[in-house]
This record gives sequence, structure tokens and C-alpha cells, in this order.
Amino acid sequence: MPPKKDPFSSPSQKVISLYSLLMFTGREYSLGQLSREMHCSKQTVIRMIEQISRSLGGDVVSRLGGGEKYYRMASPKVSPKVGLCPEEIQQLELCRGMVLHLLPEGVREQVRHTIAKTTALLPDMNGRERAFASVVDARIKGRIDYNPHQEHIASLIQAIQDKIVCEVTYHSPSNPKAKTYAFAPMKIISYHEALYVAGWRVEDEGEPIPRHSIKLAVHRLKKVIRQKRGFDIEMDPGQRAELFGFMKLDELKVKVKFDKETASYIKERQWSDDQSIREFKNGNLVLEFNAQSMPEVVSWILSFGAHAKVMEPKVLKDQLRSEVEALGALYL
Repeated sequence: MPPKKDPFSSPSQKVISLYSLLMFTGREYSLGQLSREMHCSKQTVIRMIEQISRSLGGDVVSRLGGGEKYYRMASPKVSPKVGLCPEEIQQLELCRGMVLHLLPEGVREQVRHTIAKTTALLPDMNGRERAFASVVDARIKGRIDYNPHQEHIASLIQAIQDKIVCEVTYHSPSNPKAKTYAFAPMKIISYHEALYVAGWRVEDEGEPIPRHSIKLAVHRLKKVIRQKRGFDIEMDPGQRAELFGFMKLDELKVKVKFDKETASYIKERQWSDDQSIREFKNGNLVLEFNAQSMPEVVSWILSFGAHAKVMEPKVLKDQLRSEVEALGALYL
């Protein structure tokens, strides 16, 4: 029997978690999304929803759309009474501290004031000091200053929530001039200490028909103007895949041998959803995974120096050989 996806959560805890997700977010979720969120099968989600409706009195509304079933919790007539403990507020502070460096100053203040308001939900206000005790500090090198981009971030958040097409002007490093086009933003993503917005390039006029999915670096946006056109487009399924690499360029199967000096570092991390690791008695290991960006794999392998050797594919080995030869030529 395969291990449970979440062996540390009891059935009753999962039901309460699902109830809280539907009740307190007010969002509509597809059956697939709930399966991923709850780390269980779709059949289990359906059974839990039936239990919520039968035992917890939750009014779960469902609908069919695009071949998938969607669920949401109807707004209750009376707001539920909830409370927080200092440890729960401290967890919010923990999250804030870990992403603080990515936020413009205005957003930082807004988040700080919002979290401060949660103390009103403490059963004992004397626990405020414990709730806001600082327990985390992010150490970042080469950080990006997002203060000049605060207005762009605010516009993107509003457009994502309202599903509104934006006219964006974007300056890619590979192009001498900035380009302007219509863009349907879907989600803001944090990756390698930078913010990106994922979405669809859509038709510039009329019905916002998607052309292709793209990711844009927020700090390279020169202009973001919300249009009056709404959109009803799902996130690109390929953007959800947890393969190695951020930009979806060219998929390849990678096989790399690491020596015992770096083996622990490799084993401690998840590089791709489908990765496999084979260990040897001498301490070396071989990592196999799928990647979706050749340049990112090349950069990553080079960061290990002589501690990593690519075994497959040949095209990657050839690319690394060229990079190493060019690097060596700089120091002749």
C-alpha cells in the first residue's frame, strides 16, 4: 500500500481544514485544486464535502464548468465567531518576516497594520507582546528594490482579483526597446528573491483570446494600465508543473552525478516532482529529474564546479563543455 500523501493529518483534521478553507476564503475551488490543497484524492475530497454538509452544517454549493466540478461555501447568515492565539499571530509574523524584503515600503506598512489588527481576536489582550515577538530574519544578497514598483504591484493584484486585462509595457533584457501589449495576469510568484507575474499574452483588442502563457519580472515593467476588458481564462496547466527551472523553454531529462562533498545538500532538497536519487557506498549519488529550462540547468550545474558531472543528455554535456571552455579562456 502506498504511503499517505499527508501521514500526519487525521481524517477529522482534514475535514476541519477543508471546512476552514472553504468558509474563510470564500473562494470557489475546482475538485482538482482541493485535491492538491488537501493532499488527498478527489474521492476523499468528495467524501469530506458530504461530511461537511451533513455533520457541520456547511452549505457547500457546487457547479460544473469546463468538464470539472467546482465548490464554494455559501455565505453564512451569521458571521462565525473565531479567535486567535498568540502562536497563530506569530505564524503570520513569521511569514511576513520571510517575505518582507520583497515588499515595497507601502505594502510592508499595510501588512504590518493588518496583522496588528488581529490582536482584537485574542481572548487575552495581555498576549500581544508574545504574538509579535520577532523570531525570524531574512538574510538576502542582491535584493531588488521594489519601492519604485509599488503602484505596478497594486495594479496587478487588483487586476488578478477582478480578472481584468492590463496593458503592460515591458523591457526584456534581450530587447533594446520596451514592448507594449495586452496581458491577462493570473498570479504573482516569488522566485529566487524576485517577483514575477504569470499570465497570458492576449489579443490586443476585442475578445481577450489567449495567445501564449508568459512570466514577466515585475521590476522590468515600465507601465501597467488596467483596461475595461475582463477575462475568464484558466491558469496554464504547464505553469503548475513542479519541474526544475522557472521559465518554460525546453523540457529535458537530466542525469547528474554528485560527489560526497555535495551529496547531503542535494538529498536535503526537492529539485523536481519526479526526481529520483541513487546513492552509492562511496558517498556519491546520481540525481535524475525533468527540467524545463536549459539555461537554468547549465547555471545550476556550473555552481557546483568540479563536484557535479552531467551524465545525460548529450546536448547538455556539450553546452557545459562550451561554457567551461569559454570560462577558462577568460583566465588565460
